[in-house]
Amino acid sequence: MIIAHLHIVREVKRGNEKYHSKIMEVYNPMLYKLAGFYLNTSYNKYADIEDAVQEVWIKVFKYIDILDDVSKFPNWLSKIMKNQCLNMQKRNVEFIKRHIMVDLEDRHDLIEKIEDGELNQLDITDREAMMSVLNELPEVYSNILKMFYFNNFRIKDIAAALGITQSLVKWRLVKARDMLKRKVKIKIKN
Repeated sequence: MIIAHLHIVREVKRGNEKYHSKIMEVYNPMLYKLAGFYLNTSYNKYADIEDAVQEVWIKVFKYIDILDDVSKFPNWLSKIMKNQCLNMQKRNVEFIKRHIMVDLEDRHDLIEKIEDGELNQLDITDREAMMSVLNELPEVYSNILKMFYFNNFRIKDIAAALGITQSLVKWRLVKARDMLKRKVKIKIKN
């Protein structure tokens, strides 16, 4: 962490409101990137990102007193963003289940799109349906699919972000697509 950033965090922790805008200016780019990653499934993505960032700053200013070591502020901030986005996604999935009622019955075309690797070409309703199924997969596989198809990460970028080899990313993509295809087939049959 840069020393100037430490000073800003310390001042915010002391209650100096003049530094609120400075800390936001420094850390907003990181928060927007994190929110974009975690909320990549949202049908109202940009508004949700704005909401997530705003909610995170409210929590930061409210609870910064509990932060013991200001050098850990970026990690603490990242965890708050991750939890905020996960909560928003849970509410979003519940809303879709209750109000949009995505129906996977007789949707064999979705299986073809999975087999052809065309998940990024789904329309908004199919995308929401697919995301509800994706969220049922183990996180290690759902994250790879989300990064590859919905965030347009390249294999080498996924490998770098996750700290794994490119061949492991490719293997997990194959396995994840297979798992997703099986889940969708089960949903179609039911």
